[in-house]
Amino acid sequence: MITAVQVDDEAGAREFLRGRLRDVAPEVHVLGEAKNIDEAARLIADTQPQLVFLDVEMPGGDGFELLKRIGRWDFDVIFTTSHQHYAIQAIRFSALDYLLKPVQADELRAAIDRHVERKGHASTDVQQQFLHNLAQRDEQALKLTLTHGDRTHAVAPADIAWCQADDNYTALHLADERRFVSARTLKDYDEMLSPLGFIRVHKSALVNRRHVDGIDGEGRVRLRNGTRVEISRRRLEEVTLALRG
Repeated sequence: MITAVQVDDEAGAREFLRGRLRDVAPEVHVLGEAKNIDEAARLIADTQPQLVFLDVEMPGGDGFELLKRIGRWDFDVIFTTSHQHYAIQAIRFSALDYLLKPVQADELRAAIDRHVERKGHASTDVQQQFLHNLAQRDEQALKLTLTHGDRTHAVAPADIAWCQADDNYTALHLADERRFVSARTLKDYDEMLSPLGFIRVHKSALVNRRHVDGIDGEGRVRLRNGTRVEISRRRLEEVTLALRG
């Protein structure tokens, strides 16, 4: 059983999420609900949940303000929001989860599965990196939170040479030859990193244009560290034009 609380100022949204949880995640037991961050702080202190579904925008203080107030939290967080909020990138870069309302069943199930895989709340390093990312107003300043063994690393996207699909995971290859594996799909990283100069060259590969040295005679991207990344035939013209731009 996973114990949880809901924090959302909209009663209808809370009811909808309860129904979704009954349908796709019956192992989640909701201990209580709060409609603002003051109620939420008291509810969390009283119930000590493992998981908090936290609305981003609420009257009297948003969900981020609640976490700042707590400082260090001993529970996992899944954010919920009705909008593509300005801080969504900060959430995603920090390896935290969010769900757009109305919450879709498959996305909720995937978020619960990731909660189980994380085996509890995010580490202090992850939490602090999230608060750091949240304070940034320039998307270029965001850093990805990546883990290797029991260590957490804050990695600048500029240091990533390319990303490679590995089933539902993604291998991120850094220019200095380090490699991280993330429990997110390449599609996720494409959405996150394409505004920062990354180009999808294949269904299983994404490259950082700042690390590209050219295209070789066999239709592969040549990276500055010597790596060759295959370009799919249907993307060759598009990638060639993008790299010239």
